[in-house]
Amino acid sequence: MLLAAAAVFIGSQLCRHCHAEVFDAYARTPMARSSGRVESVPAAQFMAAGHRYQIAGRTLQFDGGSSTIDYFIGSNAAGRTYLRERDGYLFELPVTWYAQKQAWDASPGYEKDSEVRLTRAVEPTCLQCHTSRVRPVLGTQNRYGDPPFLENGVGCERCHGPGSEHARNPAKSPMVNPTKLDAERRDAVCSQCHLTGEARIDRPGRKFSEYRAGDRLSDIATYFVWKLGRRDLKVTSHVEKLAGSACKTATGDKLWCGTCHEPHTNADKTQQACLGCHTEAHRQQERCATCHMPRTLAVDANHGVMTDHSIPRTGKRVAAPAQKTLVPFLGTGDDRALGLAYAELGDRRAKEFLLRAEPQDWPVRLRLAVLEPDAARAAQFYESVLRENPYEPAALVNLGTHLARLGRFTEAGQLWERALLANPALEEAVLNLAQIRSAKDARMLLSRYLELNPVSRKARAALAKLDAPRE
Repeated sequence: MLLAAAAVFIGSQLCRHCHAEVFDAYARTPMARSSGRVESVPAAQFMAAGHRYQIAGRTLQFDGGSSTIDYFIGSNAAGRTYLRERDGYLFELPVTWYAQKQAWDASPGYEKDSEVRLTRAVEPTCLQCHTSRVRPVLGTQNRYGDPPFLENGVGCERCHGPGSEHARNPAKSPMVNPTKLDAERRDAVCSQCHLTGEARIDRPGRKFSEYRAGDRLSDIATYFVWKLGRRDLKVTSHVEKLAGSACKTATGDKLWCGTCHEPHTNADKTQQACLGCHTEAHRQQERCATCHMPRTLAVDANHGVMTDHSIPRTGKRVAAPAQKTLVPFLGTGDDRALGLAYAELGDRRAKEFLLRAEPQDWPVRLRLAVLEPDAARAAQFYESVLRENPYEPAALVNLGTHLARLGRFTEAGQLWERALLANPALEEAVLNLAQIRSAKDARMLLSRYLELNPVSRKARAALAKLDAPRE
């Protein structure tokens, strides 16, 4: 009797033994250079979102404190964002290098911050598309092993599947070749990182990190877009933009990412593809994509400029429609998925779908708890969430707050302590704990938090209050 073994990830270096030429070519592409440990950053002084910064070596200095610069995310084709590491926890730094402008500025989402924010947690899904073999620590929101990922950039196995069995017996265990898959599975290989939508909702009992090349992405998650579309551009909206193009509509499954992109060398095959259909195209001596796939400012990337894959006939911008209704672009748009998607977008329509959702699993109950006006009823939701997912930070913090209001301080403190194990930068948990602990313990809590986030006005005020002379 033969027993099958499950393939596991082993890293791209083993691929080089047999595929040296392809490996070496791919190593020079942006995808292969999309993450890594920072050795040094060129010295710089600049303003971003009203804050003054200075970079020296691997240190980011600002008014009120400084931070190490430990890892980078981004190939530097459009830009590069940086991460800091504290006791294994990863946080995104508030400044980004924008390659096209050759300038530093605020990272996306930090443009209007009144404080220098150092506490944005880098969750595993953030690393999934820029690094390989991520090592999250169970029971935490943003803690990882050392190192947090075992391979820089996007490795071979991201597109070809885990390689352990192939390395053991290449003839009997071939790797996934995306070009030989059916269209849905082939396109999923690219869509796993280049499909954004307005919301991505994991299906019940599934996680996005489970995807492997050769799977159907729709079995793992549902992606939603606006029914009438959007006219602006997001950083990784390539797939849905291409799907709405006249070229894709006319050619169907024949046109896909690999039609224009050679992933192993980053060679651009766009002109060949265009002229393959438009044999009588005007100005054939020029590059068609320059006008019909213009480089456009992405709305979610500050200064980031991306290629418009909607292949517009002209460069004229059209206003986005006012009516906004979510529809599934990929996957099943049932009540559960729609409710979670609308909730993620802060849309009031979420509750009606969530109340009808099947199953009523912990992600649904968490959203219902947030929307529930009755505190006791919300607490019941949070309790049920924690029975299924004991590490959910929002449920830990909010249930603790409810219990503290009932005078159940011991239980509340235990919940806030668990929340801080999941993510030590949860300011609400720190401030709440400081109010119910002894003065000595409160000082220790606040001082430790200020080492992590030195410009927190609330934490500094709480510490100053503790140290103020009593009348």
